Amino acid sequence: MVIAFFDFDGTITRGDSFALFLKFLLGKRFYLMVAKNLHILLLYKMGLISNHNAKQSVLYSCICGMEERFLLQKCEDFVDLLESYCKDSAIKKIQWHQENNHEIVLVSASFEEYLRPLCNKWGIKLLATTMGVKNGIMTGRLDKPNCYGKQKEIRIKEMYDLDKYDSIYVYGDTIGDREMLKLASKDQAFYRIFN
Repeated sequence: MVIAFFDFDGTITRGDSFALFLKFLLGKRFYLMVAKNLHILLLYKMGLISNHNAKQSVLYSCICGMEERFLLQKCEDFVDLLESYCKDSAIKKIQWHQENNHEIVLVSASFEEYLRPLCNKWGIKLLATTMGVKNGIMTGRLDKPNCYGKQKEIRIKEMYDLDKYDSIYVYGDTIGDREMLKLASKDQAFYRIFN
């Protein structure tokens, strides 16, 4: 059996999908939210706050109090735009794995809510960060730890017995994929390239 784990942002996409989604979700309010969170974004870029804390702060300010039903419908509506943001080279590699009957899993720090419709369309599995919900209202909190760095490895090992696979491919593009890339079989960890 063969399995392939793909990071999403930067590996499959041409940039950050969370910002693209927020712009789609919020419309003109997106620019107000960028201004409101500029200090958080700068602190993150400077390495002074973690990916988890930056994401949590931005998520809270943008979606806290939103109806889950509304958000999920926007996620469904977002799928074509999200797909158009994906690299042709990445899509071709996913198709190659599908043609060879390999199991394919998207493992992402981006949010399951807007990645799920795309994964359903492509017929691949998903492990991702999830948003908190209470009584049908978005809390603005992460439901569990951000699926980034060590968490990617933890989530994969929780869901898959890797010893059952003859071959493991892994594709990533940042330090947040380091632990996941180490799970690959010999010569099957691809960092920023598709072979």
